Amino acid sequence: MKQWFRFLFSKAFLRTVLRLGVVWLLLIGGLWVYLKFYTQPGATREMPVLKGLSLQESREILEAEGLVAIHLDSIYSRNGRAFEVIEQVPPSGSKIKSGRRVYLTTYRSTPPFEVLGIQEGQDPGIARIILENKGFEVEELLEPNIALVGRVVRMEDARGRILTAADRLPKGVTIRIVAGTTTQELVSIPNLRGKTLDEARRILVDAKLSLGLVEYAESVEDDADSLKATVLQQHLKPTTSKSIPAGTELDLYMGLRWDRARTELND
Repeated sequence: MKQWFRFLFSKAFLRTVLRLGVVWLLLIGGLWVYLKFYTQPGATREMPVLKGLSLQESREILEAEGLVAIHLDSIYSRNGRAFEVIEQVPPSGSKIKSGRRVYLTTYRSTPPFEVLGIQEGQDPGIARIILENKGFEVEELLEPNIALVGRVVRMEDARGRILTAADRLPKGVTIRIVAGTTTQELVSIPNLRGKTLDEARRILVDAKLSLGLVEYAESVEDDADSLKATVLQQHLKPTTSKSIPAGTELDLYMGLRWDRARTELND
């Protein structure tokens, strides 16, 4: 014990304590200087107003302020200017230090695409709500159709092209919903033999008639064949007089060229 007491009060122990104290002071002082330099308490600046500026203008302003622009996201608006800043984080007026990141949200240049998802036979009112919620403009048109009175017959774009539920279109375009209605009007039956399905569908629309059941010959094995197939027979014969109610359905039997020759022989 006496040896420990003598060591504690010896000059060697005091020199050791003094050296350790100097080392700690140097470490703490160096750390304080580093933190003061890194955080730069006097280098804060006020965030500029970027809303309404273009993305390029915002980047130039932030770069001049020693800040880093990060284009975080973009949203679509029909009335928005492409790449116009609509949100910034941190907000304008807040204090921020040099070198920090600023996140920008802008309007996008092109609208996103949405699947239409409307099937034949749906309620037109519900179809309108679905399409409008997806960002489309919707028009409604009534067309004679005995089988689909008060129901969706088909959809068309602004040019009259027939659309399907699986079609994807950019938000903001106009979709025309054609719904069925009744009428006392009588119409003639067109001759559809030799027409493709798309051609027959368009002729029926112009004739105020509806497309009914479509059957294919056994030779039509895939989608490529169905695109080339033409009408071989229709269940109502063509007439020049107005003899059937508008909106009546026509059933079609379709096949390829060699089916047509076989059908003509049977006729």
